[in-house]
Amino acid sequence: MQQSRWERLAPLSGVLSVAIIVAVFAIGGSTPEEHDSAAKVQAFYSKHHDKHAALAFILAIAIPFLLFFVSSLRNDLRSAGGTAQLANAAFAGGVLAAGGFAFLSAVHLALAEAASSANTIGTTQTLNVLDNSDFIPAASGVGLLVLAAGASVVRHGGLPRWLGWIGVVIGIAAFTPAGFFAFLAGGLWILIASILLTLARRAPRTASPSPAGGQTAAG
Repeated sequence: MQQSRWERLAPLSGVLSVAIIVAVFAIGGSTPEEHDSAAKVQAFYSKHHDKHAALAFILAIAIPFLLFFVSSLRNDLRSAGGTAQLANAAFAGGVLAAGGFAFLSAVHLALAEAASSANTIGTTQTLNVLDNSDFIPAASGVGLLVLAAGASVVRHGGLPRWLGWIGVVIGIAAFTPAGFFAFLAGGLWILIASILLTLARRAPRTASPSPAGGQTAAG
């Protein structure tokens, strides 16, 4: 069946999601640590309120793109074969990661808003502690996504096997003390997988030749 243009380009949503997330954290730069004083936290976010409120909304834009990507990934992994349990686990990891980024966005927006008033200085400090520690759902979701997708690729294909093995290593590392670096590597894995899936969908498919005379093998 001929794929529509949207179906062929859908995996590129992974590139968009990663690009948005990287841009948000790069532009956000260094922010107050969890042990900084309430006065320092409020002064920082009061001064940079508009910037960080906008970044929170921009981060939320990455969420639907990430969900479109994991939906496309699950479809292609299931098409490659197997029982689809690993493909479904990868999808579940993507949903968890999307929820984690939504939580990150909500907490950061609340922090920026609370810092705009001196009446909520205590709330600002509490939110800042949470803002520095709320990465676990997003990081574990990315780890599960890459681990399950990598295992599925190793067993059933759908992407190059070398990328599958890399995904397995990254996914395991995500649940170790090296989790931060695995999280970064997971974003790179999603980028590569997104591009390769798109190229595979754009490649022409050769139709299977029908038996001579239009007869089946059964004759």
